[in-house]
Amino acid sequence: MPTIRIDSHDGEPIATIVGFGCHPVVLGGEVALTGPDFVGQFRDRVEQLHGGVCLFLQGAAGNVLPLEAFDDRPGRERGMGARLALEAVHAIVDRDPRVIEVQMIEYGSVTPIHLYRRVPAIEQPAQPVGVCGRVVELPMIEADSAEAMRSELDELKDRLGALVRSGAGREETNPVAYHVDWLESTLGRRQAGPLPQTLTAEVWAARLGDTAVVGTPGELFTELGAEVRRRSPFPTTIFAGYCHGILGYVATADEYVFGGYEPTVSHRGYGHPAPFAPEAGRLLVETAVELVEELAAQDPVSA
Repeated sequence: MPTIRIDSHDGEPIATIVGFGCHPVVLGGEVALTGPDFVGQFRDRVEQLHGGVCLFLQGAAGNVLPLEAFDDRPGRERGMGARLALEAVHAIVDRDPRVIEVQMIEYGSVTPIHLYRRVPAIEQPAQPVGVCGRVVELPMIEADSAEAMRSELDELKDRLGALVRSGAGREETNPVAYHVDWLESTLGRRQAGPLPQTLTAEVWAARLGDTAVVGTPGELFTELGAEVRRRSPFPTTIFAGYCHGILGYVATADEYVFGGYEPTVSHRGYGHPAPFAPEAGRLLVETAVELVEELAAQDPVSA
């Protein structure tokens, strides 16, 4: 769990920044409450244990759910948040942002005793900060023809009507209505002009001392975020998805051979005319890596 600790010059905690990639869906739709799922308990516990403010950055969670998800009763989300908080605090509790020296003190008692004190060094290195970003165009697969969309729409509307007449519940009607709504909307857009073939995405990176934070739009698969962290020149890098707009699921290229929701139909929930092309994830990864390498190489402004 990548964690960044920010303290004041006198050692008081200011903030803890944590990146973790997992859908916050411990609770399911049956729970008639509005809340932050495990994230709220996580932030509260980190602030109680370490102090300061805890900032949670959702990572590449496109294909990650909690092991116990969509529970119909509250409770499990609190346990998950508390457990993750212990990991975050454990990661930084002995990682003082300042350079620390150990001093030995002669202490007079019945027998000679040596006492040791951890004190900040008089000369502290500057904490460089920097930020950079880049706008990229994410390619999409060629959209289906208008004829194919109209044929699918007619078939699904007939199916939806039959389900409604039979008294089917939302678990049966909602999946069909999902596609009907998208087809009607997309066919309407086609009448106004050609459908777009790319989506604009902004990728950014920030340097905080010897750590970095990278942000991309989209619900990226966890393998993509992990690769950015692995290739980053910084000892600690937090990958944040869902930045500058969600845009939709971005799967790995290997996932397309399996089909399934994310690489084939999830775009419909975001109103896009087609899924992202398999190379979209690679484009985001390479852009993110270039940005953190740029920050590592430049002479940033010192805080």
